[in-house]
Amino acid sequence: MTVIPLENLRIHTYEAPEAAVFVNSHILETEHGLIVIDTQFLRPHAEDFRRYADSLGKPIDRVIITHSHPDHWFGCEYFRDAPIYALAEVADQIRGGGEAMIQAYAPVFGDAITETVVVPERTIRPGTETLDGVTLAYEKADAAEAGVNLVIELPENRVLIAQDLVYNRVHVFLQQKEMGPWLAHLRRFQEKEYDFVLSGHGLPANMQALADMAGYLEDARSALAASSDVPTLKQHLVGKYPSYRGEMLLDISGRYLYGT
Repeated sequence: MTVIPLENLRIHTYEAPEAAVFVNSHILETEHGLIVIDTQFLRPHAEDFRRYADSLGKPIDRVIITHSHPDHWFGCEYFRDAPIYALAEVADQIRGGGEAMIQAYAPVFGDAITETVVVPERTIRPGTETLDGVTLAYEKADAAEAGVNLVIELPENRVLIAQDLVYNRVHVFLQQKEMGPWLAHLRRFQEKEYDFVLSGHGLPANMQALADMAGYLEDARSALAASSDVPTLKQHLVGKYPSYRGEMLLDISGRYLYGT
């Protein structure tokens, strides 16, 4: 758990261990309540994250799911007592594909994953709102790590909650070879100024994380062009980034890139 104290809120980041691909969930602790962002992948970590949220002694105002990849919403079963929000497209993807996601991961993780598809019932729309004195700006980023990603800025606090638009020193889940739209999103945010950049995988960072991610994607594009299987892809990317964690994310990517 990493805690960032700011003038009008505290940001808590829970990072799962390697077995759950270092996925992050965040809590925005305002004066009177909590805003939870993503809910973990495996049950032990989701339950632990919920216990931590409860230990803060404030009500959960809402849960926000940033995209439909299962490592970010499977833990919603532990937050069904709170209103759960997502972009309409993200809710539709969970509704339509959630059961298949559970069935795909059940042979690997057994009862460590949810058996229940919890669909966000409240809709987030791009734009700005203020919750308990904290301004949140919502933006939809298409064709990046997921088909649809929600990115949240806290403009008054100079914070970017990028989630899976950015991996911080963790190898990246790749399901497509076209990196142009993803890089365009990163470059657009690089034109702004943030004190903190919160990623979907890896520790909280600063603006350097945006530059590092763009560099990684440029290298990934070259590696994908030169690779026809996972071992070759890993040879390129692990060789270039030996200190990065989460090689298993490249193995998972192979199912989508090469059908293996």
